[in-house]
Amino acid sequence: MARRKGHLSLLLLSAVVASLVAGSSAGIYHIVGAGKGWRIAPNRTYYEEWARTRNISIGDKLMFLYRSGVYNIVEVPSKDLFVGCSMRNITNRYQNGPTIIELTQPGPRYYFCGVGKHCEEGQKLAINVSAVAQQSRVDDPAASSAGDATAARHLPGLAACLLASAWSLLM
Repeated sequence: MARRKGHLSLLLLSAVVASLVAGSSAGIYHIVGAGKGWRIAPNRTYYEEWARTRNISIGDKLMFLYRSGVYNIVEVPSKDLFVGCSMRNITNRYQNGPTIIELTQPGPRYYFCGVGKHCEEGQKLAINVSAVAQQSRVDDPAASSAGDATAARHLPGLAACLLASAWSLLM
C-alpha cells in the first residue's frame, strides 16, 4: 500500500509539473485558505476574509488542497445558488484533490463544498476575477504574508508543485 501511495504521489507530482511547465509564467497561484487548505472553516467568514485580501485576475489559478472523498468543490453560476448552498444547476464539480482551477474569464465565481453541511458551516468561496492583473503593493502587510500571491508570483511552478506533492504525501 505504501509503495502504491508513493507511485500515486509521483504520478501527481509529474502531472502538476507537466501542467505548470506550459503556463508557469502566466498568472499567480492562490492557495485557497492559505495554510488551512480547503476544509471545514474555523468560522463562517474564513474564506470570505481570505478572498478579501487577494487580487485575483484572468490567468491566475486557484489551488484547492483537500482530501478526496472527504471534501469536494462545487461551482455554481449565481450568487443565489451560492448563498443557499444549492446543488441545482452545478457548473463544475471537482472530487479529486488537490485541484487547480485556472481562471480564464472575468467576473464572479462561486465555489463551495458539496459534502454534508460543509457549505452551511462556511466552506464556501466567492471571488471576483478581474480582467487585468493588479499589482500588489510591497508595503501591504496582507500581500506579504506566507503562502500569498506575491511569493507564488516568483516561483509559481515550484510552489504549486511542492505543495501539491506534499499534500498528496500527507493524505
